[in-house]
Amino acid sequence: MEATVAILAVAFILPPLSSADISGILIPAVVRPDSFHPFGIGASGSTGAPVGTIGYSDIVRPGSQLKARSEVVMVVSGDSPTVSPYWRGVALAGWDGIQWYSLPSTPAVPVRLQPLLRSGTNIPRDDLPADPQRSQILHDTFRLVVTADRTKGAVFSAGEALAIRNLATSLQGIMTAETAPTGGAPPLVNVQGDNSQPATFDTIDRIQLARPVSPPYTYAVTEAVPNADVADLQKAGNEYPAWLAPYQSLYYGNRLAAGYSVGRDNEIGALAQSIVNGAHATTPYDQAKAIENWFREKDRFTYTLLPPRAPVGVRPLDNFLFNSKKGFCQDFSTAMNVMLRMLGIPSRQMSGFGLGAYDEKTREYTVNSLDAHSWVEVYFPGYGWIPFEPTPDNSNFPITLPADRAQLNAGVQASVPATQTRPNFREPAGAGSGGASAGSPFPDLRRPLLIAAGVLALLGLLALLLALRWLLGVSDLSRIWKRLVFLGDRLNVPRRPGDTPEEFGGRLSASLPALDAELRRLATLYTRASFRQGGLSTDELAEARRAWLRVRASYAPLVARAWREAARHGRVVSAAAGSRSRSREPSGPR
Repeated sequence: MEATVAILAVAFILPPLSSADISGILIPAVVRPDSFHPFGIGASGSTGAPVGTIGYSDIVRPGSQLKARSEVVMVVSGDSPTVSPYWRGVALAGWDGIQWYSLPSTPAVPVRLQPLLRSGTNIPRDDLPADPQRSQILHDTFRLVVTADRTKGAVFSAGEALAIRNLATSLQGIMTAETAPTGGAPPLVNVQGDNSQPATFDTIDRIQLARPVSPPYTYAVTEAVPNADVADLQKAGNEYPAWLAPYQSLYYGNRLAAGYSVGRDNEIGALAQSIVNGAHATTPYDQAKAIENWFREKDRFTYTLLPPRAPVGVRPLDNFLFNSKKGFCQDFSTAMNVMLRMLGIPSRQMSGFGLGAYDEKTREYTVNSLDAHSWVEVYFPGYGWIPFEPTPDNSNFPITLPADRAQLNAGVQASVPATQTRPNFREPAGAGSGGASAGSPFPDLRRPLLIAAGVLALLGLLALLLALRWLLGVSDLSRIWKRLVFLGDRLNVPRRPGDTPEEFGGRLSASLPALDAELRRLATLYTRASFRQGGLSTDELAEARRAWLRVRASYAPLVARAWREAARHGRVVSAAAGSRSRSREPSGPR
């Protein structure tokens, strides 16, 4: 019995060894509404819309609400990125006023799909800087520990992937080298068996697993990140290639979400212009930095996972910018992206993960579902896509690039605050928190404290079970008498050498008048059991047990009261010590 209760206590008290949701295994037909799909969950303007769970998604929709659930997604080893301190998952170019989406293929801007790229094959792309000095080559290994559906089959990288080993992949992006047929679905290109020269992508927005795999699975990525300085980006200019048109247009192809007004777009454009004018920013780089800084300015916006929902018919973007001023990464990155495009600056919406927690010993990043993030990338001719961070979450920070070519050549590296590599996620406590606790310098002690509390609670429960067994499991008169002696010691009832059971029982009953008859009867019966030949009769044994049941009902409260009195007066006396201290008293008259 005690062992069963203890096992149940362990199950309820101690934290789980895994955070994985196993309800679908235990309960048939369980449906999880969030499905690890946070950025597309939480339809604004609808009462009671579901709250999503933080994690990676290939849909970004501002105005939703999220709850935190910790789960390790992957472990990354290799080079530490600085210019692009994220693990990219997908780049989204299309915006319909409500959410971001992957571009369809059109004759003007053909989007192509390469269905199979074998392990180790160089990725066919021509969007890297012509000057090799403007790129850094990194090598990283990704070990995914969740099922591929949790990450939508995405292949992650720190920068522009050049080759992927260990797994076959598929590529999707803009390709103007070949004319695309009409139709919305991206047509295939570079299909196996096609003897023509492989066509190259102008830019790649998505890399995915070509075939289903089971976790854990590992792949290695060779990637290029920009080797840029501020002065170079300021001089990059705005001579953009034609294929960038979807990244400059606010509503490419005039695709608009039904049921919402775009009437406040002019206000957003005017706000963007006032921000860059106020910062005296004239180049695309300075304008992007001005908008990034504007969103991060203290007390202007509040970072929260539970922003208020937009009223019915109001766009979440408008509600975030002009009303609530509360949101999380997808709200901030969406607003910055829209402002940039209204200024004619090409940008795209990124979805992936922050770097995660870095282990100095193993030199690995452990990436948690809580590190899922959305940010902005801006295109600079001759350098490619450069990330910007408008979200003031105290976990992800803007990048500080070398000021000029001299600093770059002198080895001054791009940098982010040290906490970027060790984000300590905290869900905001409520409105107005601004996520201030996210950057706490103190380690997260909640789990160790919960474990310690659980162990202490379990030990306390086991002690209680043993005490109850010691008290309730007794049935023979010899052990009943030992309990009465223990009770007398707790109540400071004197015991003298040579006392008969009746003498000690009389003093004990005098201190407990309500149990006088029972205690005296137990003392008499104990004497008979000890000295009468044949012991007690069946009726006498039953009588002793009835008397003990009445005493036992008051036993625990009496002991607890005695210990409280002892603690109040500063006394802690063990049974043995109490017995020895009273054994020297002279025997009373007989």
